[in-house]
Amino acid sequence: MEKKKLTKRVVDATSPPTVGEARVWDEALPGFCLRVYPTGRKVYAVKYRLAGSQRWATIGEHGKPWTPDEARDQATDILRAAARGIDALAERKAAPTMLVGELIDRYLAEGPRDKPNKRAASWMQDASNLNRHTRPLIGRKQAGKVTKSDITSMVADISDGKTAQDIKTGPRGRAIIRGGSGIAARTYSTTRAMFAWAIEKGLLSGPNPCAGVKLPARADKERFLSEKQGAQLFAALDSLEAEGELTKRQASIFRLLLLTGARRREIAGLLWSEVDLEGERLILPPERTKAGGMSGNRRVALNSVALAILKDLARERKAREPYVFPATKGKSGATTAEAKLWSKKVLPRAGLDGVRIHDLRHSFASFALADGASLAMIGRALGHANSRATERYAKLTDDPLRALAEKVGQRFGGGR
Repeated sequence: MEKKKLTKRVVDATSPPTVGEARVWDEALPGFCLRVYPTGRKVYAVKYRLAGSQRWATIGEHGKPWTPDEARDQATDILRAAARGIDALAERKAAPTMLVGELIDRYLAEGPRDKPNKRAASWMQDASNLNRHTRPLIGRKQAGKVTKSDITSMVADISDGKTAQDIKTGPRGRAIIRGGSGIAARTYSTTRAMFAWAIEKGLLSGPNPCAGVKLPARADKERFLSEKQGAQLFAALDSLEAEGELTKRQASIFRLLLLTGARRREIAGLLWSEVDLEGERLILPPERTKAGGMSGNRRVALNSVALAILKDLARERKAREPYVFPATKGKSGATTAEAKLWSKKVLPRAGLDGVRIHDLRHSFASFALADGASLAMIGRALGHANSRATERYAKLTDDPLRALAEKVGQRFGGGR
């Protein structure tokens, strides 16, 4: 019995037999092997025992999409399932009859267990994307027969607004479902992750039908407030608070968003237990941050203005009140009214049409960059899990450089 660590070099160097079949067993994972045929075909497989009997599972042919490492991971999943008394091979054989709608149900039910570092809020967003866009368009297709063309059509239909709806969710509730390129991109990303999960679990065989799909170009919606516009915003908040249109707490949400660069729900859902006034920072646990368990607790530094706001609110805190910005009108939990207040009251008063709440976070980064902060430092301040999320601000680096060049030019421009 030939045993080697199955690597691409070993697999490529294995010559086909003249007759029958040759097997190269992986010395790193018992039961996992490469089966080579006289035609030159090379197939990854795994041998396992279930209920006292020996069984074989064919993983796939060497090449796209199966590399030795990917096949070994698949074999590991099959062996682990067998150890729990689950026949992954039988599930894979049944996969072609599983509808995409059934796959969505299974992914949303089992996925959180397999991805423990992903936030509950992210799963809620995934559920919305899959149920409101993926399911209506391809939910009745067999999951194992979905093609790249199906996914391309799905993306185009969402972009064109074919899944847009206005749904009544209760006596006073509505859910307005919009299409567009942004929703299409997010739904595509979620659908691709679902198929990748199904392939990894052995429910489907590769390749992922979402791979290589080109997304429609998206308009750049990001806005960065100028220093003057930032002053307009603060003046508008002051006047709305003075007139009783906003409470101090409501106005403080928007001030803190611009002053800290934190995400909307990181501030609106802030707990007093997350506020460290002595350390002049917020300490947010993984479940309250977008990066989740990838980066541990997120620490948000508080400048003197933000710190003064929170100290003022702390003096008015009711006994044992857990939330910095609690819900009003007898509701429990943190406030969820900030989006409505922003669109109905703050924007009209500040004269900042089209500016989103999330743009306050972008503006924090813009001001920091203009003051000389590096992209790496900005990424840490914003709690980005990787540098790619911060690279969007690279285009802003021309602004301070241009201002510097302009000062030099003014020295010598004279009356030209």
